[in-house]
This record gives sequence, C-alpha cells and structure tokens, in this order.
Amino acid sequence: MFSQSILAQMLRILLLLSLTLLAVHHSPGLLKLLAEQAMNSGCHQINDDASQHHSHHHSHH
Repeated sequence: MFSQSILAQMLRILLLLSLTLLAVHHSPGLLKLLAEQAMNSGCHQINDDASQHHSHHHSHH
C-alpha cells in the first residue's frame, strides 16, 4: 500500500524540522522577520476581536 514506513516518514519530518530550526537559529534576519510576522498576526487578531466586540456592544444600545 504505502511505499514507506511510518518510521521513515517521521524521521524525514524530524530531519526537515531540525534543518529548519537550525536555519532560523543561525539567520538573525529570518528570525527577526518571523518574530515581526508573529507579533503582527497577534496584534491584528486582538484588534479585530476588540473592534468586533466594540461594534457588537454598540449595536445593543
């Protein structure tokens, strides 16, 4: 059915994850970019929730 075992697939994923983490760890520019993206995503999510709550609050008055 499958040409590869689950163990082989898990080892490949682990290897790719390790290489990705090493690349990010040794590349300050990439790390900064990812951190900024994470912060922007969090801020937008909070602002969107707050604006929805705010507009929902005013629609009841």
